[in-house]
Amino acid sequence: MKHTFAKLTPVALACGLAMNPVMAEDKLSVHGQINVSADMVDITPLAGKNNVLGRMQGTELSSNASRFGFSGSLDTTLENTKLIYKADVQYTAVGNNSDGAGEGDTGDGALYMRDAYAGLKHKDLGRVRMGRFTVGYKSSYTKIDPWTDHILQARDKGQQGASNLNSNYFNYAVDYTSPKMNGFQVNAHYSVLADENMDSLHNSGKLKDMAGGSAHGFGVKYFNGGLRLTADTLTIDSENDLGVTGGAGVNNGKAKNGTANKVSARYKFKSTGTSIAGMYEDVTDLNLGENMFAVVTQKVGKYGLLTASIGTNKASDDNAYSQDDDSLHYALGAKYKLTDKSALIAGWNQYERGDAEAMAFTVGIDAKFGY
Repeated sequence: MKHTFAKLTPVALACGLAMNPVMAEDKLSVHGQINVSADMVDITPLAGKNNVLGRMQGTELSSNASRFGFSGSLDTTLENTKLIYKADVQYTAVGNNSDGAGEGDTGDGALYMRDAYAGLKHKDLGRVRMGRFTVGYKSSYTKIDPWTDHILQARDKGQQGASNLNSNYFNYAVDYTSPKMNGFQVNAHYSVLADENMDSLHNSGKLKDMAGGSAHGFGVKYFNGGLRLTADTLTIDSENDLGVTGGAGVNNGKAKNGTANKVSARYKFKSTGTSIAGMYEDVTDLNLGENMFAVVTQKVGKYGLLTASIGTNKASDDNAYSQDDDSLHYALGAKYKLTDKSALIAGWNQYERGDAEAMAFTVGIDAKFGY
């Protein structure tokens, strides 16, 4: 009996593990990036100001959304369903990580929590997440701009061809993303705060003052070979609606409750390594104007990439940035792959709005690991 039991025990144990998906191995990924550049800036500011788009005159090292984090998935007791999770922390890769309170300070200047969520992903039914994360509206933009998180990006301060809705994350959020069906994919998101909670719904630029209330969005994406099309809408209904215009239509320079609409398109020519993309975004209802952005990228050899882009934020009575002058942003850039995800970077851009101008050169290293 002892001999028979010894033979059967490993077999029984293996069968038991196979039938219990909760015991499956955690597919954990540790990832991060240290993206640093030297940005050489020449500005012509407006009277009474010493910066344009937050850029100061001179040369400075910049940390371009350097971060570390982890993500993973686990099989669950639900059939064909995985538990998914992610948490990212952004840090400053240059300077002393201090907000001025002293050496080793861990205040606002040191660490910043990026996306953090838990959710479920089903093979045939799609994905549900809860927490703080990139919603479908933002991902439609980040997939077409090769310079996100750098000085050449279209979303810089919401004035180079993409609004603040394309930056950072929505808080207190839940979203659903469907699987692809005949090339189509839909997504929906909802953020809501309790009646007395006046935290920010979103914390980028002019949107960070929009506290309390709710936000929701819906989008459709279509994929077919090298073609990618998107259409998104997003509505903010904040308790702190600061951007309501005053008497005689005076614009107070704040964002306000309303709806944003956006479409984008990209096509990749596999035979030539060329990609063309464009985006149109109407955020006048939120007091953020009207945005247009276009970019062309060209692969050079096995490791090189050249880019050219142009963007504008159009002035109007419904624009907290300017009612009188359109912005114009154009840029040229280059990347050289060091690894699959890391690269040497170099670029130039010019930003203009009325009499204010900012010209910048950037060179640096994007060092990524674990992605």
